[in-house]
Amino acid sequence: MDMEKIYNNLKSLVRGRLDLNASLAAYTTLGVGGNADILFIPKDADDLRDALRMVAVENIPITIIGGGSNLLIRDGGIRGLVILITQLGGEVKVEGDRIIAPASARSILISKIAADNGIGGFEFLCGIPGTIGGALKGSVAAYGGAMSDVVESAEIMDMSGNIAVVPLADMGLCYRASKIPDNQIIISITMRGCRADKSAIIEKIESNTQKRLASHPVGVRTCGSAFGNPDNLAHGGAAWKLIAETGWQGRSIGGAAMSEKHANFLTNIGGASAADLEELINKIRDDVRAKFDIDLKPEVKIIGEN
Repeated sequence: MDMEKIYNNLKSLVRGRLDLNASLAAYTTLGVGGNADILFIPKDADDLRDALRMVAVENIPITIIGGGSNLLIRDGGIRGLVILITQLGGEVKVEGDRIIAPASARSILISKIAADNGIGGFEFLCGIPGTIGGALKGSVAAYGGAMSDVVESAEIMDMSGNIAVVPLADMGLCYRASKIPDNQIIISITMRGCRADKSAIIEKIESNTQKRLASHPVGVRTCGSAFGNPDNLAHGGAAWKLIAETGWQGRSIGGAAMSEKHANFLTNIGGASAADLEELINKIRDDVRAKFDIDLKPEVKIIGEN
């Protein structure tokens, strides 16, 4: 396929940023990854729709990425068109105890806006990296709160640029996952909390923040938890415990390491390649399987070419 021709056709149509053969490393919290044939950062939902409808006739692969906080892009990069949706824009609106937010809004911002407006139920988002769209797609839960507790509906765009309003019941939210397809793009989310005392909300946010600072690595490149907890909780359950008991806590391969502070946190301690990080993931899976007969499932999404 003639990527330069597709790039030029898009350039004459879209209003957002468009780059040919663009590095993707800066768009993930791990800071690694090869190049995209074409990287597109749409200005708004209309810009995104126009691009999708144009490239539909080209039959090229399309990859959607958000805040990049649970993403590992391989060193060979991604073929076709990569769309980064963190700058779709739009204001966060507060209507009573409802919050209507663009999917590109940061989760931490949502918790702050909720607190400022005396809306409880969003305190769990105070330490969640990435966007609220990513939090919905990954069915985030922490500190006794969850996206499934607050979401009412979402506007979701398909690859033809059509938008539908999808209710919570049709999203299939479960443990760290949803049934929202990878080829559909969350545009905005309507959420509902409950009226609460501002000082109580702030106190809970501060408590959650202190817990996170005490147990999670800070100031390092990380994707957060590398693995989800296994279904079989017979051995204490938590993935971090299995990793620690196989001796991987604090150990590294190249520039990739499992944090000393939290055994399940995958980190780039400096100069890691995506290959280093993926090798570390695979070796931990092998050792946990061999010792405990448990298959840890990666929570970090691995995409792209070697």
